[in-house]
Amino acid sequence: MTDTRRRVKVYTLNEDRQWDDRGTGHVSSGYVERLKGMSLLVRAESDGSLLLESKINPNTAYQKQQVNFLKEFCAFSQTLQPQNRDAFFKTLSNMGILPALEVILGMDDTQVRSAATDIFSYLVEYNPSMVREFVMQEAQQNDDVSKKLTEQKITSKDILLINLIIEHMICDTDPELGGAVQLMGLLRTLVDPENMLATANKTEKTEFLGFFYKHCMHVLTAPLLANTTEDKPSKDDFQTAQLLALVLELLTFCVEHHTYHIKNYIINKDILRRVLVLMASKHAFLALCALRFKRKIIGLKDEFYNRYIMKSFLFEPVVKAFLNNGSRYNLMNSAIIEMFEFIRVEDIKSLTAHVIENYWKALEDVDYVQTFKGLKLRFEQQRERQDNPKLDSMRSILRNHRYRRDARTLEDEEEMWFNTDEDDMEDGEAVVSPSDKTKNDDDIMDPISKFMERKKLKESEEKEVLLKTNLSGRQSPSFKLSLSSGTKTNLTSQASATNLPGSPGSPGSPGSPGSPGSVPKNTSQTAAITTKGGLVGLVDYPDDDEDDDEDEDKEDTLPLSKKAKFDS
Repeated sequence: MTDTRRRVKVYTLNEDRQWDDRGTGHVSSGYVERLKGMSLLVRAESDGSLLLESKINPNTAYQKQQVNFLKEFCAFSQTLQPQNRDAFFKTLSNMGILPALEVILGMDDTQVRSAATDIFSYLVEYNPSMVREFVMQEAQQNDDVSKKLTEQKITSKDILLINLIIEHMICDTDPELGGAVQLMGLLRTLVDPENMLATANKTEKTEFLGFFYKHCMHVLTAPLLANTTEDKPSKDDFQTAQLLALVLELLTFCVEHHTYHIKNYIINKDILRRVLVLMASKHAFLALCALRFKRKIIGLKDEFYNRYIMKSFLFEPVVKAFLNNGSRYNLMNSAIIEMFEFIRVEDIKSLTAHVIENYWKALEDVDYVQTFKGLKLRFEQQRERQDNPKLDSMRSILRNHRYRRDARTLEDEEEMWFNTDEDDMEDGEAVVSPSDKTKNDDDIMDPISKFMERKKLKESEEKEVLLKTNLSGRQSPSFKLSLSSGTKTNLTSQASATNLPGSPGSPGSPGSPGSPGSVPKNTSQTAAITTKGGLVGLVDYPDDDEDDDEDEDKEDTLPLSKKAKFDS
């Protein structure tokens, strides 16, 4: 059974500009060694003879359709489930999508390159580690080939996928640099250490960053180095300024996230000096990008960077831009002042001394902010400490004693609190934790002293009441007189006591009304008489629960005349 899906009719144009029917055949594609490339083949349906053989050129519509179809396929994959999307991209990787993209990105057709860039962005977003692994393997293969060609005295040009991306970013012809912004974002993702894997056998961060700074960084910084050979930018048009701003943004990201790789590159290639040339640009956004790059370096507070800045006098372009800006209150003015303020607040001694010693005469007249005067004060304090090292050590000792607190203090206080025996404490003794002893003594002793005075006064009043009662001679020394306010129990006792002969309430008794020498008293007040021996009192009061009530009742049951004496 014939395959009708690839069955075609072939016509050829003859010399008379007429179409000749060559017959029906089946179409296929394959690599033809004679044509040195992929070709389209049509073989006759009857005998299999070759009816048509045509090489597929990159500029033809066939490849455009394939790239666009693959782009749409990648876009459609974003709607798939995660496991299906993983299987799709793994299949593309196994089929050699990255080498194919490298070929397509080398074409001159901008539409094909744009579609290839979109496909590359899908791959980077899906798995940047896969792209990094391919690039490093490609570099290793190129190194091996280069060694062999060097032995044969043949030169070769290494074309890496990541370098193609950088070159397309630099050579973007769009006035708004839309494609360059997209490619810069992809490069930023690839060099971001946060999404790099670390295994027991290898560290992707170390390997890839070593590869990137060896094979790719010189391509990225090429436009910057080419445009800053003099004291001002060689080309200062808007599109060039935009491109250099993108390069500086990526370099600033590297300063923030990479360690010794970018540090060695900046110091060895003198990159910061070249970047500060851009502060003379007429485009304010480019000058601010250069200043932000230096501010990021200073923010690391790395002495290797600081020594490099001082050795090359790299504050001079900043001070010059500050003075040229004049008294205008704009973003440039605020950003420069903020940088010097950071040096002052963080007390970066080396940079403080360098700025004051070399640029104080130019900055001493700036008085609308206190930043530079503060730097001068910091510098003088440093000189004072250098001249008097004992004074500096004494300040540090005082500072440590003033602010330092032992880590075990809290635990010791808690242990002392729980180990305190309440039975061993005397009445009225206040429990004070060791941490509270540092408080003001007046704040603590004032309420305690007032409480003790009131308690002593109360006890003295009780003693006087008992003494006067005993001297009155109304009861035997073997009895104790307890005065209390009238309660239900006292009322019943009083009613029974009035019928007893010789009781205070009976007629003719010394304390009864109407008897000679008796003094009228309040009828609501009663006397409860208890014996000290094993005798039972008329009214039995609880010993512990009502001690405080008895003390208060003694004062309440006193005659008005005695109360007046006590009050006076």
